[in-house]
Amino acid sequence: MKIENGYNHYLNAVRQNKDQAQAKGMSPKPTEPIKNEESVQVNISDTAKKMAQAKSAGSKDIDIEAIKKAVLDGTYSFSAEKIAQGMVNAMNEQGK
Repeated sequence: MKIENGYNHYLNAVRQNKDQAQAKGMSPKPTEPIKNEESVQVNISDTAKKMAQAKSAGSKDIDIEAIKKAVLDGTYSFSAEKIAQGMVNAMNEQGK
């Protein structure tokens, strides 16, 4: 998920520059206050959307505590080939 508030960042920078200019006496009269935008734009990635769909579709529940215990015990097994294939698939998806 990516949250962008570039416009608010811009407005804050403009406000700060004007305040600094007034403090240094560079701007003789105060300017009209800038309206503060209350909202931000939120972009949800395709991966996050797929995860939400899978979760709502009743995907199998993963026992996180059991996985943590197995990792700590050193008994957790994994397939390097499956991980590598998943990474390749993810990179291919990003390239589209």
